[in-house]
Amino acid sequence: MSQEFTSVWDAIEGDQVQAANLKLRSQLMIEVSEYVKESGLTQTEAAKKLGTTQPRLNDVLKGRIEKCTVDRLVNMLAAVGYKVNLDISHAA
Repeated sequence: MSQEFTSVWDAIEGDQVQAANLKLRSQLMIEVSEYVKESGLTQTEAAKKLGTTQPRLNDVLKGRIEKCTVDRLVNMLAAVGYKVNLDISHAA
C-alpha cells in the first residue's frame, strides 16, 4: 500500500501545522533565490537590497529552512518591490 501526499512537506512532517509553515517558507525562499539569480548581483549586493546580511541571505540560498522565518522572508521580498499575497482556504 502506498501513500500519496500533496507536497514533500506533508510527507516529511507529520504535523499539519508545521507542514503548512514549511510549505510557505519554502515558497518564499524560492522567490528570494530567483530574485538573486535574475538580478545578477553578488550575494553581498543582493543582501543589501533585500535588507539583510550576506550570511542570512546565504542561509536562504543554501536552503537552510530552519534559519528562515516567514516574516524575515516577506520583509526581504518587500524590500525589493515584491507584493506577497496569501491565499487561505479551508482544508476538507
